[in-house]
Amino acid sequence: MEYQLTREVCKTPETIFEGAKEMPVDLDLSLPDYCPDIEKILKCRISPGITSRNISGDMLEVEGNVLISLYYLDSKKQAVRLCEHSSPFSCSFALKPGSDDAVAMLRLKTEYLNCRAVSPRRVDIHGAFSILANVQAAADQEYYSSIQGDDIQQRKTVQTVSRLCATGQQQFSITEVLDIGQGKGFPESILRSELSVSCDSVKALTDKLMISGEAVLRILYVTDIESGSQDVMTFNIPFSQVLDAKGITDTTTNDVTIEVMNYDTALKSEYDENSTLVTLDAKLCASVIAAEDVPVELVEDAYSTDYELEIEKKQYKFTHLISLLNEDVSVKSEVSTGDCGLSRVIDLWCDNVSSMWVYENEQFTVKGKAGCCILALDSDGVPFYVERPLDFTVTPEFAGEVQSPSGRVDVRPMGISFRITGDNSVEIKLDMKLTGSITEQKTMRGIVSVHSNDDRCRMKDKAAALTLYFAEKGESLWDIACAYCTSVEAIKLENEMTEDLITADGMILIPM
Repeated sequence: MEYQLTREVCKTPETIFEGAKEMPVDLDLSLPDYCPDIEKILKCRISPGITSRNISGDMLEVEGNVLISLYYLDSKKQAVRLCEHSSPFSCSFALKPGSDDAVAMLRLKTEYLNCRAVSPRRVDIHGAFSILANVQAAADQEYYSSIQGDDIQQRKTVQTVSRLCATGQQQFSITEVLDIGQGKGFPESILRSELSVSCDSVKALTDKLMISGEAVLRILYVTDIESGSQDVMTFNIPFSQVLDAKGITDTTTNDVTIEVMNYDTALKSEYDENSTLVTLDAKLCASVIAAEDVPVELVEDAYSTDYELEIEKKQYKFTHLISLLNEDVSVKSEVSTGDCGLSRVIDLWCDNVSSMWVYENEQFTVKGKAGCCILALDSDGVPFYVERPLDFTVTPEFAGEVQSPSGRVDVRPMGISFRITGDNSVEIKLDMKLTGSITEQKTMRGIVSVHSNDDRCRMKDKAAALTLYFAEKGESLWDIACAYCTSVEAIKLENEMTEDLITADGMILIPM
């Protein structure tokens, strides 16, 4: 005879793809006529951006453009010059079938870059960048919460897990006209720009999410083309957006990630030489994974009071979200700029921030490295460029106990400042936003099928209504009840007990 089990389903987030593709960059760059000759290459930079992403069937399609920026000194060593080249790229990732509701989070990372001047007007560039993809989707985790049968005794286990309620991904734009102001000179060209975003507030509505945050745009611009004089400006731009995600309520925990897909800055002074206005057109992508804590009760063991049973079990894995991370952290470090002397820092920024987390002594620690890029003037007033690593260690706060932790941690630079401390040294302060989630995997072993052979009846002692049994401390009532073909509840009732384990050596009565 096969017993009927009550089937339950809990939706859980599942990583259906995690991987990367390396995209080569090979370019023979010739300077356009309006660019002066190269005296010395300062920095070559790869800046990839995504124009579109799409999940269709079992494929994730990604398209974008990569901008190669060459910074160099002109032949008179008077100024930093810029030459740029843009080219499109595309790639695809194979996913599991049925991934239409999946959320794809992408990260772009420069792997390496080599460049050399073949002549004063030609540069040979070879490098690569990677597209790192993490795709999350909903998975139905089936389990069994009870077994039907008058002769069946069942032991259940209950764990709190995270049930996936909603996933969503939405692209939106930030379009702004920004004013540098009259006190910093009229901008004639932009040498470098960087845009970082952070999500500072999340408010849940029914099937919607209101997010707000800040975009930080920092530009290095030229105020005099002839001399190459530069200045730096930082803009803080607040934004808000409503995301559609069916299933979100005021009880869900909402993990929101915002990515900069691509952006473009331009000067109004290209049309008006007295203009101090800068335009920003940015395309952002917001992803949300919403979950709520629910109890999962499943049958971990069973026996029959009448028949010998054949039981099949399996291991179940559930995810439990412990905490969301959203912290502002700062690190300081003093670095050397070399032996050429330091008279002025033109600009300072971060490239290629990498991080990893460890869990030791019941504490999460995030360790990482940021590449600090310094563009400065030496003691003779000649521009030079150096890169220095900045190591950091932060300990984010989180609530809850973690048994078998895992995590997703993202560290983004949000601002950088400096103080010249010597002829060849500068103190750097890096402000970062630390976001992510801390989860744990909960493993439970449960029954998936039960059946008995009616010819294999269990032997019962029916000579008496009660049996005296000497129980030892620590013995399980479940094991005793199974051996004597009765129930745990019957033993507890007969002996006025409340615990599932024997608390002291002694005699107990077992109803037959």
